[in-house]
Amino acid sequence: MRISIEIGAYNQRRYSRPWIGKITSWPVGARPELAWGGYAGDDSGGELEIEAQPDDIIRWGQKDGRGNGGSNEWGIAQADGTVEACDQPQARAHWTKMQTPVAVPEQTPVDPIRLIPDDALIAEIRRRGLTVTQEVIA
Repeated sequence: MRISIEIGAYNQRRYSRPWIGKITSWPVGARPELAWGGYAGDDSGGELEIEAQPDDIIRWGQKDGRGNGGSNEWGIAQADGTVEACDQPQARAHWTKMQTPVAVPEQTPVDPIRLIPDDALIAEIRRRGLTVTQEVIA
């Protein structure tokens, strides 16, 4: 799905072009790796856009050329195409939760013959012209 974030006008002499990315890998003790999206617009405004799936972690921002930090936002993509804002620790906890495999309980295979009543099986054996003996029934 397409994630879109509106960006207002900015002073291009002070701020960099806005950026957006989604986290593709986040090794323990390292910075997350990003797949980059794009900015459709100019210094009078536009929108950031990226392809993502629900529960993907999205980052976006803009660098301040004067060294005042700029903006660096975190969010989690929702099924309706919106982004729920969060902070970095919440994003890391979400990433960890999404990487943990869900345990699927083992199911005992069912023998389909056991689902058919004995009298129906005996009737089918006789219909096919086979002989039913006491050893087969027991």
